[in-house]
Amino acid sequence: MMKFVGRYIPGLAVVTLLVLAGLLSARLVPGLGAVTATILWGMVLGNTIGVSTSWKSGVRVAEKKLLSVAIALMGLELELSAAAGLGVRTVPIIVGVIGGSIFLAIVMGRLFRLPAGLALLLGIGNGICGSAAIAASAPVIDAGKDEVGISIGVVNLMGAIGIFLVPAIALLLGLQAPESGLLIGGTLQAVGQTVATGLRMGDEVARLATMVKMGRVLLLGAVLILLSISYRKRSAGRFPVPPFIVAFVLLGVLVNVLPVPEAVLTAAGGLQEVLLLAAVAAIGLGIEVRSIARYGLAAFVLSGLIFAVNILLVLALM
Repeated sequence: MMKFVGRYIPGLAVVTLLVLAGLLSARLVPGLGAVTATILWGMVLGNTIGVSTSWKSGVRVAEKKLLSVAIALMGLELELSAAAGLGVRTVPIIVGVIGGSIFLAIVMGRLFRLPAGLALLLGIGNGICGSAAIAASAPVIDAGKDEVGISIGVVNLMGAIGIFLVPAIALLLGLQAPESGLLIGGTLQAVGQTVATGLRMGDEVARLATMVKMGRVLLLGAVLILLSISYRKRSAGRFPVPPFIVAFVLLGVLVNVLPVPEAVLTAAGGLQEVLLLAAVAAIGLGIEVRSIARYGLAAFVLSGLIFAVNILLVLALM
């Protein structure tokens, strides 16, 4: 026990303090988001004081092990019933936005001379569900800490812009409730951003926007499996899908087949959020400022391009 405490507790304590700082900052600064705030605090600490040798084991546990558990618990948030409520015209929007975002990120990432992992994470974050999708995909594609941090920061910033931009476009074009809901749900990055923006435009807009957004979230599992197979196909004798992705899928099936008590889902959701914040805090500690200076602007421009194309694509498919 004493060995465990001496090896892991210092790093986990630092991570816990960063999570608390991130949560407090998110409360004080509307629109910042707990994930972005936490990773920023990690970067500040990592680039000023640095990471002490006594912290490293605990930080590594948060970055690897706790992230895997957080990803698995995301499966409990999948609502297959949402798929039944999606109309015929929403399916091309969902598939087009996700597929288009990833394809555009891969192609344009080369032109922008961005690392392949960073470009892919930008496509996944814009196409599916922001920080959660990035965090879930990063260990599958062996993305570096800098790539994860930059993509989370840029995609969250793009979502904050989108909260004001997308409704303005809807009003400018005179879109009514169904079309406005499709545009918001089909383009905004995070679930929270989608719900909040939809509610500002009415209950009907919020309902449809949330439904379309959940349709995008439902495809996260399929994307993770495809990424796992693609990135592990060279590893002979290894099962291509990591255990935490298998757990993600199994929990997603479980929650839609068995009557899981609401209290359990609420507790699991809270635990998942805390574990994810702990993981991004650990990731933030390893991000070097010089990498942001090198790739930050190009990543922002590429993310903006993906976002703009998604808006045009949804408008065209409507």
